[in-house]
Amino acid sequence: MSGVGLVIGIFGLIFYLFAILLPVALLVALQVWLCKKSVKLGLILPGISLAVSLLLTTLIAINLIGAMPRSLIAMVVIFLISNIPTVVFGGIWLHFKGRQDTMDDLKRMKIEDLE
Repeated sequence: MSGVGLVIGIFGLIFYLFAILLPVALLVALQVWLCKKSVKLGLILPGISLAVSLLLTTLIAINLIGAMPRSLIAMVVIFLISNIPTVVFGGIWLHFKGRQDTMDDLKRMKIEDLE
């Protein structure tokens, strides 16, 4: 009987990991696609992520009655944790922005060499 429970547990774990990792992978792919389209479009997901984390932190701050040190530390930790996607999306944007700047510099140098 314990073998059946183990198999069900393993399949359940695989299902839950798939359910969590698939949306994350799709969001990262969307960010890469937006950055390839335009550097300005690549700022959409980091902006949304930052706004959601600020909203979450503000809602928690409103619900906390006393400003005890533990409450402030909890708010800072929640703000930092909720900004992990912002950092990831921003890093992807910075990568593509740096790549675009390098390509622009190369084009400018080729034009200067032709003159």
